[in-house]
Amino acid sequence: MKLNKRIIKNILFMTVILFLIALFFYVIATQTIIGESFGVVVSKLFTRQEVVHISDNDEYFYGSVINWYVFKRFLIFLGCILIVIIGLVAYLMSQIMLKKERKRIAALIEHSLESNNEELFSKEYAEIGIELDKIKVANEKAQQRLAQETSRTKDFITFLAHDLRTPLASIIGYIILLIDTPEIDRTTRAKYLNIALEKAYRLEQLVEEFFYITRFEFQEIVLDKTTFKLSLLLEQLGEEFYPIFHAKNQQLRIDVSEKLDIKGDPEKLVRVFNNILKNASAYGYADSEITVVGEMKEKQLQLIFTNYGPTIPEEKLAKIFDKFYRLDTARSSVTGGSGLGLSIAKEIVEAHGGTISVTSEEGKTEFIILLPQE
Repeated sequence: MKLNKRIIKNILFMTVILFLIALFFYVIATQTIIGESFGVVVSKLFTRQEVVHISDNDEYFYGSVINWYVFKRFLIFLGCILIVIIGLVAYLMSQIMLKKERKRIAALIEHSLESNNEELFSKEYAEIGIELDKIKVANEKAQQRLAQETSRTKDFITFLAHDLRTPLASIIGYIILLIDTPEIDRTTRAKYLNIALEKAYRLEQLVEEFFYITRFEFQEIVLDKTTFKLSLLLEQLGEEFYPIFHAKNQQLRIDVSEKLDIKGDPEKLVRVFNNILKNASAYGYADSEITVVGEMKEKQLQLIFTNYGPTIPEEKLAKIFDKFYRLDTARSSVTGGSGLGLSIAKEIVEAHGGTISVTSEEGKTEFIILLPQE
C-alpha cells in the first residue's frame, strides 16, 4: 500500500539523516582542531598510565592503557543519549506525519461526502473508502426511512381527519334529524339513535388511538411486570371479542395450559393480543377458526396466533409492523384503525425483551410472539 511505502520512505530518510549526522561528527572529530581537542579530552578520560615494560636493569617504562571501566560507562551513557534522541526525533516526525495524514483524510472525507471522490477508493485508502461507503449507505437508508415515515405520518393525519369527520358528521346529522322530526316513530328513532351511538363509539376509538400515538411517539414504554395466568387473560379477551367474532361466525380456540404462569405487564400485553386478534378477525374468512397456541420453549414463552384468510403478499409482510401502514386502505379508512396497532404491538413485545414476527402462505397467517421468561 502507498501508506506503508510512505512510512518506509520516512524511516529510510531518518536513517540517512542520522548517518549523515554521525558522519559529520566523525569528520569534526578526526579532521579538525575541535576533534583534536576532543581527542585530548577523551584520551585523558579513557586512558591511564601503567607500567608496560621492565628492563633488565629494573627500569620501568610507562605507557597509556585504555581504562575499560570508564570507557564502558561512557558507551552506556552515550547509547542512552542516542536512544533518547532517536526516540524524540522519531516521535516528533511521527506526530508531524500523523497530523498531515489526519488533515488529508479529513479533507478527503469532507469532499467525498459532497461528491464522489475516487482518491478515497485507491489502495492507500481502501479501508476508509469501504467504511465511508457503509456510512453513506446507512445515511441514505436512514433518510429514506425518515422520508417514508414522514409521508406515512402525513397520510395518517389525512386519514385521521377524514375518519374523525365521517362519524362526527353522522352523529350530528342523525341528532339534527331527530330534533327536526319529533313526529318520527319510535322504531325509526331507536334505529337512528343506535347508528349515532355506533358512530360515537367509532369516534371514541379513533380518539383513543390518537392518544396512543402521542404516548408511544414521545414517551418510553414503562413496564409494570407481574406474574399472571396467561390462559385466564386470553379467555377474558376472547369474551370481549365475542360480538366481533360472532358477526362473521368465527370461532376462537385457545390452547394454553391453565397452569402456565408468565411474567410481564398484563395491561400492555392485552394491547398486543387485542391488536393481533382484531387483525385476525378483520382479515380472516367468515366461518373460520382463529387459534391461539402458547407453550414454554427453552425459558421463553411462544405464542402463535393463527387465522385463515387471503395470503398476505411478501412486500406487505415486510411493512406490516411499520407505523401507519394499512393492509387495506380502502376498508380501514371506514372501519379499520390508524395503522399503528401492529407497530405498537411490536414496541411492547420488544420492551419485554421479546420478538414478534409474521408468516403468511396458502391462506394461513401466523403471528409468532417470543417472550423470555426468567
